[in-house]
Amino acid sequence: MKVAWVCPVLFAVAACGQATTPSPANRPSDGMVGVSSGLPIERYFPIVHDHRWVYDTTNDDGRRDTLIVRARRISAAEGELVVPRGARHFSYMREGVAFVDRGAAFVLKTPLAVGTTWRGEHGGISRIETVGAAITVAAGRFENCVVTIEERGGDVRATYTTTFCPDVGIVVLDVDAGMQHERAELRSYGPPVFIGPPGATMIEP
Repeated sequence: MKVAWVCPVLFAVAACGQATTPSPANRPSDGMVGVSSGLPIERYFPIVHDHRWVYDTTNDDGRRDTLIVRARRISAAEGELVVPRGARHFSYMREGVAFVDRGAAFVLKTPLAVGTTWRGEHGGISRIETVGAAITVAAGRFENCVVTIEERGGDVRATYTTTFCPDVGIVVLDVDAGMQHERAELRSYGPPVFIGPPGATMIEP
């Protein structure tokens, strides 16, 4: 995946230097099951322990790839998204879903209404562009989704468009940077499926 030039929330743990390699204690299986912040915004960015998001990714070079993101719930208020290369840490608060390691940056902020703005992950201004959106991808049809846009200026301008859907999280992510474009679409989401006795092959959703 050619993502060295962009580090949106979905790709950050897969390809960017800011991710940290998890220790054995930080693997997705070592976390809390059945906890929740109780905040409404969690529906749009759920971190359900040990669940997987499987994305199909494409770029302008025609390359297709698969990205698997695993969830690790640390506490009622915090969680991580984990891939083999590393993890990103998030916190639920009344103001929204914040990056623990990115200062005042947020993934998504309340109120979930058109025009809400905040400091995005990449130093640009994020805003809610659409609410109540419907979208169809390989994982199915989703409704009542929220679409956000972050625009970053400077020498390398980029636009990050993210679609968050209730009880699933990120369903589509588009990144445009000049002549380059990357897209990730959700193929499946849910807990892993185990076939056979303990230690047998695990089938990703």
